[in-house]
Amino acid sequence: MEELRSLILRLAAENALKYGKANPKAVLGKLMASRPDLRPNAREIASLVEEIVSQVNEMPPDYLRELAEPPKTRKEKPRERTWPPLEGAEEGKVVTRVAPEPNGYPTLGHAKGLLVPFIYARLYKGRFLLRFEDTNPRVERLEFYDAIREEFSRLLEAAESELGLSPGKRDEEVRGSDHIPEMYDLAERLIKQGDAYVCTCPPERVRAFRREGRECEHRNQPIEVNLELWERMLKGDFREGEAHLRLKTDMKHPNVTMRDPGIFRIIEAPHPIHGDRFRVYPVYDFSVSVMDSLTGVTHAFRSKEFEPHVEVQRTILRKLGLREYHMIQFGRITVEGIPLSKRYIRPLVESGILDGWDDPRIPTLRGLFRRGILPRAIVRFFYELGPSKVDATVNMDMLAAINRKMLDPVVPRYMFVPDPVRAVIDGLEVPVEAKVQVHPQSEERRVIRVNEPVVYVARDDLEGLKPGNEFRLRGLATVRVRSVNPDEVTLTMSEVQRIRGVRVIQWAPLNGVPARVFVPRTPYSYQMLGGYGEPALSEIGKGEMAQFLRMGFVRLDKTSPLTFILSHR
Repeated sequence: MEELRSLILRLAAENALKYGKANPKAVLGKLMASRPDLRPNAREIASLVEEIVSQVNEMPPDYLRELAEPPKTRKEKPRERTWPPLEGAEEGKVVTRVAPEPNGYPTLGHAKGLLVPFIYARLYKGRFLLRFEDTNPRVERLEFYDAIREEFSRLLEAAESELGLSPGKRDEEVRGSDHIPEMYDLAERLIKQGDAYVCTCPPERVRAFRREGRECEHRNQPIEVNLELWERMLKGDFREGEAHLRLKTDMKHPNVTMRDPGIFRIIEAPHPIHGDRFRVYPVYDFSVSVMDSLTGVTHAFRSKEFEPHVEVQRTILRKLGLREYHMIQFGRITVEGIPLSKRYIRPLVESGILDGWDDPRIPTLRGLFRRGILPRAIVRFFYELGPSKVDATVNMDMLAAINRKMLDPVVPRYMFVPDPVRAVIDGLEVPVEAKVQVHPQSEERRVIRVNEPVVYVARDDLEGLKPGNEFRLRGLATVRVRSVNPDEVTLTMSEVQRIRGVRVIQWAPLNGVPARVFVPRTPYSYQMLGGYGEPALSEIGKGEMAQFLRMGFVRLDKTSPLTFILSHR
């Protein structure tokens, strides 16, 4: 009978792990298929199956994994590249780039802008550039350059280890601001060709005229006048907003973006690298198109929101006679319920609602890393998402599922008791050593010495317990409930120390380690759970990952007080 119960337990556990809840009919069918000799007693055995399935459906997943038979290992075929081919690409000749502006800390959205061009560059054995589009000094800071370098490097290294794309680093770093003198020369060429003019209209008038398709009085002024005004812009005769250089195109063009767009403007703010060396700066359309051409980029990837600007950028290249290249748009991503844009996050940081740009509640890269999301998981997430042009709304559960799959085989398990209640155990002979499993796939056991017949259990685990109920304190003892009070529960040792077939709960000894867990909720809220953990919690190093049984994966964030961040379930 004991052998039969063990077999039913294993089959029920496997069924529960596969479908969330065990189904008595499915378990019975599997049992009869493996033990046809039991068919004559099917009716009696069905009752036993229902009883055991009922118990199994109350057990936590970790315990179910212990009961279930280890899955047979299958050799997976190596993943073939599924990304669509790159138009006009030749192996060894592809050059791609990522072109962030150093005006904030990178987010999950920037990760896609990094990984799409990097993956294609490596798939075609080409080159990959990191180019800072740093021509708007009012919003740029040195710390953002460093953050982009560091966080992008972590993702590229992860791309090499996860996808086998080598080398997992940028081939060259370029700063657009270093090339501003060259851009001045190109601007002067446009003026001399009659393809650009200096406009001194107020910005509001420019916007109104572009919207209405009307030309201003400066559009047809002589080239000599434009050259003189351009020199005065460079020398400092105009203040910010008083003059700007515009590309002469077509003020009746159906694409409003193409109606004599501005290409240089005055910004009276020190540059984080060049200080006061420059005061006239190119706009994004001019800088990005020229720099992509000058640096040899063959395929320039950018978010789909810039699609209306493609025609402007091609026009700039053609008027200057510069080399053209493929301009490719990909879809943006949004995270369900969480802002990605820095303009939404910045007020939350500045007001103190968020702890900083690395707050684990927001999807900045540093926030995700602090939360315990592996760079490899982010790489795999975007590889599976692909370079589609369709905008996608994702939720954190999708990223968590990949992260969980990577953590589960390697991260050790620990017991942590939130909102603890004392449990007095009559009949427990102390001192005693409990042995708890470090990981379901390992034979290693961690020893917890119990010196007093009192332990901590979680208040939530006491809900529904009544005198006479049995459960097992993980790795320690099977006990029976004598009484349950708000501040204490009394237990007694069970006569039969059953290991299987009873509910298992976690616990902590009286000398357990005080700890707390930060649980992210929304960008505006969180929950802090305090409690005690087993003594081994004090051996976890800062930044290391662990799994708290029945709670989820956590990352140690602070050692004083001992504070973990819940990554996900």
